[in-house]
This record gives sequence, C-alpha cells and structure tokens, in this order.
Amino acid sequence: MFSKGSVLVVDDEINLCRILGAKLAKSGYSVVAVHDGQQAVDKVRESEFDVVLLDLILPKVDGLSALAQIRSLNHDLPVIIMTACGSAESLETARNHGVSAYINKPFDLDILVELVQSTSAASSTRKQKGMPGGTILFVKDQPVTIEVLNGRTGGVFASLVDSKDERTLTLIAPMRDGNIIEVAPRTPVRVGLGANEAYYSFNSYVLSVKPGEAPLLVLDKPGVIYRTQRRQSPRIALDAAVRYGKLSSEDEAPGALVTGRSSDLGSGGIRIISAERLDPGDLVYLELDAIGGVGPINAVAEVLRSRPVDSESRYSSSMKFRKLRGNLGRLRVD
Repeated sequence: MFSKGSVLVVDDEINLCRILGAKLAKSGYSVVAVHDGQQAVDKVRESEFDVVLLDLILPKVDGLSALAQIRSLNHDLPVIIMTACGSAESLETARNHGVSAYINKPFDLDILVELVQSTSAASSTRKQKGMPGGTILFVKDQPVTIEVLNGRTGGVFASLVDSKDERTLTLIAPMRDGNIIEVAPRTPVRVGLGANEAYYSFNSYVLSVKPGEAPLLVLDKPGVIYRTQRRQSPRIALDAAVRYGKLSSEDEAPGALVTGRSSDLGSGGIRIISAERLDPGDLVYLELDAIGGVGPINAVAEVLRSRPVDSESRYSSSMKFRKLRGNLGRLRVD
C-alpha cells in the first residue's frame, strides 16, 4: 500500500504506542515508535519524518527538551504535542518552538488521524493549529456516567469530572436518592461520555477513594478512548412539552404519562428534561404534539445516558428511537 507519510510516535506508554502505531498504519502511514526523549532526538537525526507525535512527560530527556533539540535539527518538522495535563507554561514553551498542534489525552483515535493528515498536508505553511475545544475529553465538571460493575452496588450513575493527570482520572463519587454510593478500591467500572456528537466509553477500575464531603474516585485513565457511537442524524433544538412513561418492553401499552420538556430532536433520537431520573437502558414511550413544523410524534425510545442538569433535581436524558411514528418535517430522512 502506498504510504501517506512517516510518523514518529514518542511516548513512554508502550501499549499506547502500539495502539497509535496500528491505527496510523491502518490509515496508510509508516510508523516508528520510541519511548524516551533521547531516542526521539536520535531518530530525527537519523531519519526523515513527516510528523512527530510527542508526549511532554518522558524519561531521560523530557518532551520540551527533546522538542528544542528536534528544532535544532529540523526547524520545519511538524510536531504534535500529546498531553494529559500540560501546564500553561509548558504549552507556551512548546508554542514558542513552533508546534503544529496539541491534543489532550485521552483522545479519539479518529480525530488524531485527522489531525495527523491535516498537519502533514499543511506542513509547508507551518500553520499553528490547536484542537477545537469541543474535542477535548474529560475536562473539569464535564458530565459522565459511571457504571459500577459489581453485584453489591452495581448500577449506572451520573457523575462529574473533578480532575485528571498523566495517569489518572478523578470523578466525583456518584449518588443515589441523595446518598453517596460507596465504591471500594479495585472495583471495576465503565465510564461513558457524550461529546463531539459521539459517545465514548472505556473500562477501568478504582485506584483509590479520596474521602470528604464529596468523596472522589480516582480511576486508572486510558491514553486513548474509543468512540462507541456517533450520531447518525442531525438534531435541531426543540423546546416543547413531551409526555412520557417507562415501559418494560417495546410492545407494552403505555400507562400513565408524565410531562417533561424536549431539548433537541432528530430522526434518530431525542433529548428530554424531566423531574424523574431515567437510567441508561430504560425503555420509554413518548408523545410530542405538533410544533414548528414537526409532529405530532409518538415513539418508543431507549435511554442512552442521563445526567442531572441543575439544583432543582431535573435530569437530561438522551435517547435513541426504537419505534417512531409521526411527522419529522425537515428532519425526515428518505
């Protein structure tokens, strides 16, 4: 296969290098991986590369020092900085060395490949490029779901990101009915995040628990995160009354309905705001009256994720349609 170019991957996480190497190779790149700053400098001295992916925290020679030496060898070589929690000072120093882009760990592999492609294509102009803010995963107060994978306290709960560093992700301990869920160290968990018009998830485990009025769960953090779902259809903002009720099966007749508000609507799903918490996996019957050229609609939908939205104990629930009847107006897909 014709190579799109040569990429040098520099990271001390050997498994991460293997994952990046396999993904880039599948996308048509030839890849060389090294695991410390000195090796990176030596490789740039010995060989020609189209792009360098460089971690900042490295053994022997740190990322910034390696970057300075790389610049002395090749002033125009595009370098993309990979970082989990780089300080403003470090990023400013990297910027002064003419880096082409920054990407935050953990990152979407598809976005990384797109970034390598665009950086390589634009290398002749050496434009400085930063990742759009929406592509950053796991920033403070970002809503996530955490599924506790044991029999005693198992379940899916809403949480928020507290912080992250090079190796860990810290979440606010989840709550149920106003009570903190006790999760012991070594408990396996699955973390989910909706961002970038997609849904991401990964399995991890609890490294430690930081006690306090709002306990914190410190998790082992992956270097990359896999996209498990991308929204297949566009949505429009739609603030309208929606009647809904839980179902035990798709074919069950709906019982008493309660009223919430829709937030957005598409041909593939809907987001509603409700006083009642809906859990991932719940089946819900929905009715929406005609408004703004859309509706009336009735549907059966599956809850994908749910999170608290304010201090009034309301919840935002994203759902995908399992059955749908009605007028989608300009959202209809032929």
